[in-house]
Amino acid sequence: MVIRSVLRPVDFSEASRTALHAAVRVVRQFHANLHVLFVEDPLLASAAVSAPASTDLKEELRQFVASTPDLDPPAQPVLHVVAGQPADEIVRFAEREQIDAIVMGTHGLTGVRKAFFGSTTARVLKRSTTALLMVPASEDANKGRNLAGLGSILVLTDFGPAAGSAAEFAARFAELVGARLVLVHVLPAVSAPASWSARVQAAMECRTAEAHKRMCGAMCPLEQYGPVESVIVQGNIAERVAELARTHRSGLIVMGLDSEARGARPGSTAYAVICSTPVPVLAVPAAVPDVRRSVRESQSVISSA
Repeated sequence: MVIRSVLRPVDFSEASRTALHAAVRVVRQFHANLHVLFVEDPLLASAAVSAPASTDLKEELRQFVASTPDLDPPAQPVLHVVAGQPADEIVRFAEREQIDAIVMGTHGLTGVRKAFFGSTTARVLKRSTTALLMVPASEDANKGRNLAGLGSILVLTDFGPAAGSAAEFAARFAELVGARLVLVHVLPAVSAPASWSARVQAAMECRTAEAHKRMCGAMCPLEQYGPVESVIVQGNIAERVAELARTHRSGLIVMGLDSEARGARPGSTAYAVICSTPVPVLAVPAAVPDVRRSVRESQSVISSA
């Protein structure tokens, strides 16, 4: 698992400083490069021609980063300013620069400065093929210098291929930072008339037994990285995951995204978890790290030749 570059979009709001701290913790953990991006509204870019500001946006961006308390990145961030629609430009920048992880917030502002934490985050999640770390505004900006001390990492699984890729990513991540790995599967509640209670109970027992069997299969390839706990619960997935994050003292939730179904993302399940949990959520597109590593290695071979 390699993270060499991290992208943090900002909108100059105080709320965006929280996710900036989170980005720096990732950078410290992986000794990665940090890119800070501001996407300017095209109307403001046009207005700047006739009414130039006293300072340019890149200088304001530099001042914003420099004025963020206790940020202390290991190296000077690379600053970028582009004009366009925020989600489009973030995804385009990440693909062009082969960014390994995008760090965004889940709450923010609206209006001229654009909201990087609400609708923009949702649009990036839907379109991105880059791992996306979403940080709630309530996250403690002074948690630590890196990602050590996360407690446990919850990994959501539906036993599909994307979930399997995310689980392996999380297992390596947990081994790296010394966190406990907890594999979670949530069985949806069944709605039926009260007279069907016996039938519903029988069906749930059957589903639970099948889930336990599949959970054993999902855990086996992860145990090479360290101990793995498993939890199977029933109910509303967003509510149950938020509850498990509290009871397990989790510092991170990991979920997979099917890269072949980008048009449907973020599904109601994924977005419900992201919006309801007070814990950062890492969405991992299937097989993206391996693809990017192969591209880089191929480019390296071509360059050396």
